[in-house]
Amino acid sequence: MGKVAKNLVSITKAAKYLGVSVATLRRWHNEGTFKATFVSPGGHRYYALSDLGRKTKGIFRVAQEWVSAEKSYPPEHDFYCSTSDRFKTRYERMAHELDANPALQGIASLISSSVGEIGNNSFDHNLGNWPDLPGVFFAHDPGKRVVVLADRGVGVFATLHRIRPGLKTDEEALRVAFTEFITGRAPEHRGNGLKYVKDALAKSEADLTFQSGDAVLEIRKGKPGFLMKKADVPIRGSLAFIQY
Repeated sequence: MGKVAKNLVSITKAAKYLGVSVATLRRWHNEGTFKATFVSPGGHRYYALSDLGRKTKGIFRVAQEWVSAEKSYPPEHDFYCSTSDRFKTRYERMAHELDANPALQGIASLISSSVGEIGNNSFDHNLGNWPDLPGVFFAHDPGKRVVVLADRGVGVFATLHRIRPGLKTDEEALRVAFTEFITGRAPEHRGNGLKYVKDALAKSEADLTFQSGDAVLEIRKGKPGFLMKKADVPIRGSLAFIQY
């Protein structure tokens, strides 16, 4: 392959870069959804780093399109956790991978526990009450060090409004969820969990973008507190993007 080989990686390395299995990459190639850049005469598949970069860059957009779609549809199988058990299995795999990375010493547990809080909240607060499609979108890209989670649930405002009927907007609900301890009673864990997420990610110097409804909360490395803004596209559930 000459000089071209320098820009290509094996299917094994490509799968690790994307955070999916080799079998998934083979299936994507066969289905035509994400083809290998080069296939050798012997049938070995190789991927250009530029193609992998474009693929991972799109993970957040894929989640955003799914969570904001008017009509529900199942996400790509490798990103969809239809049950809490499936989420737990994939989450534990991610947590183990983070713990095994020497570069993440001291922050791996903070990142993984934050992801666990967000994902578990989706199931805990929508149990038996999913508006349409149950489950969460969960994607981890170890190459770019990002995690994306999303759900088509009732959202933070509806969850907190039951115990804080005075809340008027999604922005108010997010602010309460990320800054106040509500109580320890079961229906109110979401606020407590997200406050933990804010503190844990601040300690790990990770970035967070979290949207629910028409409000977006942003935590940025090196900047105190958080920023709030209006979302370009409102959603009913929640959407989280973590970069560590």
